[in-house]
Amino acid sequence: MNNLGYYNGIIGLIEEISVPITDRAFYFGDGVYEAVLCRNNIPYLLSVHLERFYRNCGKLDIQIPMEREELELLIKELVKKVDANEKFIYFHVSRGSALRSHTYEQGKGNLCIMITPFSLGNIHEKVCAVTYEDNRYGMCNIKTLNLLPSVLAAQYAKNKGCDEAIFVREGIVTEGSHCNVSIIKNGLIITHPTDCHILPGVARAELIKCANKHGIAVCERRYSVNELLEADEVVLTSSGKIIRGVESINGIQIGNRANNILALLQNELYEDYLKYTDR
Repeated sequence: MNNLGYYNGIIGLIEEISVPITDRAFYFGDGVYEAVLCRNNIPYLLSVHLERFYRNCGKLDIQIPMEREELELLIKELVKKVDANEKFIYFHVSRGSALRSHTYEQGKGNLCIMITPFSLGNIHEKVCAVTYEDNRYGMCNIKTLNLLPSVLAAQYAKNKGCDEAIFVREGIVTEGSHCNVSIIKNGLIITHPTDCHILPGVARAELIKCANKHGIAVCERRYSVNELLEADEVVLTSSGKIIRGVESINGIQIGNRANNILALLQNELYEDYLKYTDR
């Protein structure tokens, strides 16, 4: 298959799958999602993503229609149906289907899965970014379907000819429109703490583990826009890109003063990805 769509047991091409208008994802964005890279039919760090997926659904009182082990097996079987070596797996569960009402009845949610061919690209290629006001609500630590602020931020970056928007809340850098943002300064990695203003990213956690392995100190604290612009390197981490450096922010050249540390982290994380998906 060129791609694969799945909705509550129905499998077909993505463009052929229909979703009922009563699905609460349609009018409330009432659901939780995850995104996972896959290579050689091995989803990268799938168990970690599933752990967060079930945890976040629990926080929102959303019932996933199958046990975690069953969902993991289902995803591993579905990826084999798509004809590509590298793939991108997206899955979400909505609260269920019902006539539109802000309140809800308990019941199993609707499970949606999409799998498409994908290319990770060159992780050493730096990107450009812009800053953007962080006007999101106070549940950014849960990976919900409510992504309108991120959509607007990402489009703003695109209109500026950039790859990423970096959210700033009252002068403090939080995260990107679809990534975590860390900086390197004087050999130290500084990254926003995992409070309600950022998603506790899987790739961010891998970055911290890699730094600890190599004796690179990590400080989880709030940092300012000025610190961002004056950083030796700015590092973006996400499940779709793994790790990227930043070459400019708001049209200003930044970083390029800790290439050795950045390259070490990039090489290590990419090697980990290859080893994991070669098993």
